[in-house]
Amino acid sequence: MSTDRVEKAREAVRKWKARAADAKKLCEELEMRAVAAEGQIRIVKRQVVSARRDSPSVALLRLTFGRRLKTLSARRGPANLEHEERLLQRSNPYRAVVDGQFDAADGGAQRGTLEGLVWWTRGGQTDSRLPYRAIMQTRETGSGGVMLDLGANVGRMAIPRVILGDVTRAYCAEPDPLTFACLARNVIDNHLRGLVLPDQIAISDRDGIARLLRSGHSGNFRLVPDDAEGNIVEVPCRTLDTWVAQTGIDLDSVTFIKVDVEGSERRVLAGAAGVLARSHIAWQIEVKPSWLRSAGDDPEALYTEVQRWFTHFIDLNKAAAGRRVRPVVELSEALAYIEPDGKTDVLLFSAAGARL
Repeated sequence: MSTDRVEKAREAVRKWKARAADAKKLCEELEMRAVAAEGQIRIVKRQVVSARRDSPSVALLRLTFGRRLKTLSARRGPANLEHEERLLQRSNPYRAVVDGQFDAADGGAQRGTLEGLVWWTRGGQTDSRLPYRAIMQTRETGSGGVMLDLGANVGRMAIPRVILGDVTRAYCAEPDPLTFACLARNVIDNHLRGLVLPDQIAISDRDGIARLLRSGHSGNFRLVPDDAEGNIVEVPCRTLDTWVAQTGIDLDSVTFIKVDVEGSERRVLAGAAGVLARSHIAWQIEVKPSWLRSAGDDPEALYTEVQRWFTHFIDLNKAAAGRRVRPVVELSEALAYIEPDGKTDVLLFSAAGARL
């Protein structure tokens, strides 16, 4: 073998040895990274386990619901009877249901059961479960006092909150006569009189009579202009400020307001300056841009109105991106993902000097 060929072979061996050394070094580095990554994974797993232990559980809430039902009798008292009597004197629709003059079954409503409750719903429309997740999402800011449920439907949101003790009393506004009758029966048959106070009323930006379009599921019934056509019923209408005054609600005791009025949300706020001025009250508002527009309102008008009264919000959609608690000035940007036909619920509150 010539000297040149030997030298080339030696050079090739040196290169392969260098490559082998580099590969060995890389493997050692990768092994070190893998060990570090495994350590980080163990830390994250411990954090996840800790978070799960520290986080409220929907399953646990469901398991304890039946136990809370048994405490209702102990929570009834003279004050509840007084509230009930005032409601009977003021609300003819409620008195009609109590006295048996209006039977929900005559209107096609059906009686069933739901997690230990007697549950009346409009014919063929059933609730399969109670909204435990939604209840848990609002506990941090909305529990401990009186609730106002605007667009209460058959009481799916208000009734379990009262039973669980998240709110001490719930005033419910539901405009549709048959849906209201179901709500009233759910209150009466579950022994919640005085704790849940139903009123057949629409809440909007004026006092008088409103036109309610009944189309599809009762959760989709909404107020419409005077020239709208379809399956329409006229219902009494009040601003929130007027309704609160007429009902005798002590706003100092109110901690939580839920608004689900199918596109009339901005109009509710427009008639609620007195209530909105009470900055200790948290609000849960459904936002569906397409329905706001169908009611003649720009979603941006709702966002602007909200910014006048609140400092922070939480998007309750579990798929929402970004920080959980955000300044209300970011609301429009944060909700861009629901355009044009999506919807979500936002929890609005004012933080007194707190940095969140």
